[in-house]
Amino acid sequence: MSEIRFRNVAHRDFFLENMMKCRVNDCCHRAFFYVMGIAGETRKNIDSMFDFKTDCIKPEGMYAGWQTRGTVRVCHLAFNLWNGYTDREHPQDFTPEELFCCEFAPYFMEGIKSRYPEYCRDLSTPKKQAEHTR
Repeated sequence: MSEIRFRNVAHRDFFLENMMKCRVNDCCHRAFFYVMGIAGETRKNIDSMFDFKTDCIKPEGMYAGWQTRGTVRVCHLAFNLWNGYTDREHPQDFTPEELFCCEFAPYFMEGIKSRYPEYCRDLSTPKKQAEHTR
């Protein structure tokens, strides 16, 4: 897997800080904190979305007054990458069509690569094969 791309310095700092704070370095934590760090509002409100003591997500934070359409998308993807979470009453809110129609899409892809590195290897064409296709 190639090096992860961050949206900005605040995104990178948030990711590193929260990975140290939770002290668990696995693909679920990396994907969750990477995606939650994409938007400034989700960074500011991480404590309403994640319980560091119990190491669990807080779905009730999805209904907080600070949430916007964009931050809800961030939280939906982060929660889904954490443990497959979807809202049983509104599963359509977790579809790629709903999630990826926003400015955060390129970074969402990075979150997916972080969660599933074994399936998101670099698939560049080997040199010999590329030469034969010319």
